[in-house]
Amino acid sequence: MTKACFLALLCCLSAVPLVAQVPTDSPVDVLRHPGWGKSIFVGAGTSIDSSPGGSNFLIEVRISRVLTEEHGPGLLRGTFEAGLDVVPIDEYWIQGAQYSGGIDPVVLKWNFTNCCKMAPYFALVGGVLFSPRNLPPGDTSQVNFVSGPEMGVQLFRGDRRSLDIGLKVYHLSNASIGNHNPGLNANLQFMVGYTFR
Repeated sequence: MTKACFLALLCCLSAVPLVAQVPTDSPVDVLRHPGWGKSIFVGAGTSIDSSPGGSNFLIEVRISRVLTEEHGPGLLRGTFEAGLDVVPIDEYWIQGAQYSGGIDPVVLKWNFTNCCKMAPYFALVGGVLFSPRNLPPGDTSQVNFVSGPEMGVQLFRGDRRSLDIGLKVYHLSNASIGNHNPGLNANLQFMVGYTFR
């Protein structure tokens, strides 16, 4: 009887490391190894501390790649992802409607992969917008630069797909290539997207 109890205790103790590991069949597993992702986002935002103030609506396509295996301890554990955004529509309303479009060649993203069905993320995004008229209106420029942090969560709905909800806080400025540079100092943009991996 003592040998049977000892054997059962030994089996239980040897299984403890397996319980502590994240399941390998969880949907978040696609973020734990290098691989490609394709996303489409729809978003809307408003300026917080800008004169003139304004709002915007955008459609954005993101192509990205997870570049690393998992790194880091505990809740900070995650993977590094880099990407590129193509923004075919970024409509601004600043003293009237104004179309713009552009590209974000810098998308540097950290995926927090500690959970099984969702993965929060933090990203730094930077790019350029082009418009047919000066944006904001006035003696400014048709070319503007955008940069700022993005944070959100990827809610996995299947093995390789996620519904993404994000918030971007960004700054828009023509970097003084125009005669005036009022810019949009602080803008909040809410985004909803869908990602295929």
